[in-house]
Amino acid sequence: MLFARAVGGPTALSVRDGLRLATLGGAAVLGRTDELGAVEVGKLADLALWRIDGPAHADVADPVAALVLGAPPPLELLLVDGRGVVERDRVLTVDADVLAREAEAVHRDLLEKA
Repeated sequence: MLFARAVGGPTALSVRDGLRLATLGGAAVLGRTDELGAVEVGKLADLALWRIDGPAHADVADPVAALVLGAPPPLELLLVDGRGVVERDRVLTVDADVLAREAEAVHRDLLEKA
């Protein structure tokens, strides 16, 4: 969206059109519009909820613009196929300490091979 606006000016692509491209458009690119891209009966329950009620977003007049254009707000909840994956900005499905140790080991291995 920012690229479209940089080339075509501030009205080249609205924030709502940008959000639509990211959701329905993303599902279309994947060929999965029958199961993704919108909150509808029969589609997978993939849903992300961001908090924009804190001090950083206190003066926001348009919540869609805040989400699309602003600094990333805290992720309150992320559901994938109806299962909680992130809650209050914390990943529930991965042990972050174990992942950090594994990433560090891979990093060291790559440095040794370089």
